[in-house]
Amino acid sequence: MYVREIHIKSFRHIEDVHLGTFGQPPKQSDLVVLAGPNAGGKTSVLELLGYALSSSWSLGWRLGRTFPDNSFEVGISVTPDEFTLIHKYIDDSQANYTSDVLDYLEKKLTYYRAFKFEEGEYQKNTTLHNQIHNLVTAALRNHYNRSLGFFLKSDRNYPSKKFEQRKLFEYGKIIKRDYIWSMAFNTSEIQYMDMFEFLVQQRYHYFSRLGAYHHRLSTEGSETGDIPSDPMKSYDDLLQKLFPGYKFSNINEEVPTNLFVELPSGDVVPFSDLSSGEKEVFFILSFFLRHDVTNAVIVIDEPELHLHPEFARLLVRTMQSIKPGNQIWLATHNTEIIDEAGRDRVIYLVRDPDTLKSVVTLGTDETDAMRQLKNLFGYSGYIGIAKSVVFLEGIDSSSDRKMFSSLFPESASKIKFVPSRSSENFARINTAILSILESNLASMEFYLIRDRDFLTPEAIQKYSGHFSGRMYVLNRHHIENYLLDDEVIAKVQTDIFGKPTDGATVKEKLKTIARQILAEVLRDMVAFRLNLIYRPQDFSLEDFMKGQLILSSGGEFISERIEKLKRHFATKTDAISADLVAKTKREALDTLISQCQEELRQSIIGDDDGWRSLFPGRRLLEEYAKAEGLGKPPILQNCLIKELSATPDKVAPELRSVIQTIADGRTFTSPGAQS
Repeated sequence: MYVREIHIKSFRHIEDVHLGTFGQPPKQSDLVVLAGPNAGGKTSVLELLGYALSSSWSLGWRLGRTFPDNSFEVGISVTPDEFTLIHKYIDDSQANYTSDVLDYLEKKLTYYRAFKFEEGEYQKNTTLHNQIHNLVTAALRNHYNRSLGFFLKSDRNYPSKKFEQRKLFEYGKIIKRDYIWSMAFNTSEIQYMDMFEFLVQQRYHYFSRLGAYHHRLSTEGSETGDIPSDPMKSYDDLLQKLFPGYKFSNINEEVPTNLFVELPSGDVVPFSDLSSGEKEVFFILSFFLRHDVTNAVIVIDEPELHLHPEFARLLVRTMQSIKPGNQIWLATHNTEIIDEAGRDRVIYLVRDPDTLKSVVTLGTDETDAMRQLKNLFGYSGYIGIAKSVVFLEGIDSSSDRKMFSSLFPESASKIKFVPSRSSENFARINTAILSILESNLASMEFYLIRDRDFLTPEAIQKYSGHFSGRMYVLNRHHIENYLLDDEVIAKVQTDIFGKPTDGATVKEKLKTIARQILAEVLRDMVAFRLNLIYRPQDFSLEDFMKGQLILSSGGEFISERIEKLKRHFATKTDAISADLVAKTKREALDTLISQCQEELRQSIIGDDDGWRSLFPGRRLLEEYAKAEGLGKPPILQNCLIKELSATPDKVAPELRSVIQTIADGRTFTSPGAQS
């Protein structure tokens, strides 16, 4: 199910506002982001959704409001698949519903919940819509055990409490669907404590059921039921996905006292000792698992609480992918969430300074949306926060952003890194980025940084020679190549992973790995440079035929001018084809491979450790982590980034120079700038 539309005639300072209509969410969950300053009306809209989904409007609710003139209506839709389930529920259970209830739902797939909204659909037949709501709830929630959604409010906190062992006797109650549903629209503290107590108990009761299973097997001589599965696994998988190297600890306690987490270092700490951001991200996402939400309405107020920008983005991405088909409503004034969701998913709510009433602007209304972004975040609201915007070109540019942001946190107020994920060669880089580099937007300047990959010196020069002076190619293959510091790797491996080593040993092992992957590096290098040759060609003819008419007054093409155009294109095509043939004939291919061979050989046998820059750093670290038993590669990378961020003097001078140039607003061709 999902929210189809919202009509608000009056609710607090919101008057005559209509939101929607919203379509059925795709398989990857849909986002609806309400953005704006405090007191703009975001939370009020979420509150209406919470009441619409959780219970009927009542006299008690009305009397409990401070504004007696509330008037609104919420349209709730079911999907065609859900309607089929509802129809089957009626047939199977022989539930007593009149034909007009099913007929209306089949035709509209939408019903309404309203409060004093005289002109709405609900008021036309209140009994009908109440019956449909009861039917939908009875079928989807009660019969098929499907969650209709949940609401996480903005007053979330995570108190440090030990587990009360008497709660072990309540496990049978807290895993029932009715009880879980009661948590969907409860207070934040109760929601957190319920989740905490649930997670603490799971493994204890799992082992209890597992023991009972084997006892029955041994005493009765046959299997009596399925082997219990570990209910903690999905939550443990989520924790490890969010924070590589973390996992819930199976600490040896006969009776559980707390929820423990094992860190990449091997230390075991209570869940409450994690950072507020780590607890926030895990808590919110664990609700998706606990409630098993699919095709549900999720309402979360200020999901960015306690979160670093990267955590905010990680949260949004994971919310969309963790369970399918949900409609997720977020209220925020966070740039990262707006940017990650996409402006077409954003609705801005702000108070008019004259009337003090909420005004709605859709993110798809480009001009008005830009104005609201500027009002919210200043001129940098066009794309985020900062005066300099750096596009990171490349398929893995999202990980590049994470590393730059972690290594240079002091530049966060001046520089915003934006993954552009364009192609891997100069000719096919998004032309929009290139044109942006040639201009400024209000007080912002734009830059482009890309990995070196296997670019030739000529291709690198095309980047560096761009007249804007704001394009830079790193001297090393990947951003991860800047993590190949022998002493830093040795320190991390010794202190965090508990496997003592030294810089010289690390260097020798990395070089051995470089030799082992030489064949695949040569293969990829040749393929990359062939792609440079075969890149999309330029068939433009500049100003040829500019201003010439090619259509006669009688509506016919002028044949001689068309023939002239054909000749020019034929000449251009022949020249490009001849150039490609010359560059890719067998002799040229042999030369290319030989050049790549020699370049790689010199990087291996030379005294300058050229392999550190030329070979893919990501691949070297993957193989090193595997060889040394350091867990999944991202764990080692994250630990190295953390160590480098704690010791800025260890960060490569090249990177420090590049960031300083951008922070100063200079170009890479300025005196004293990194070139």
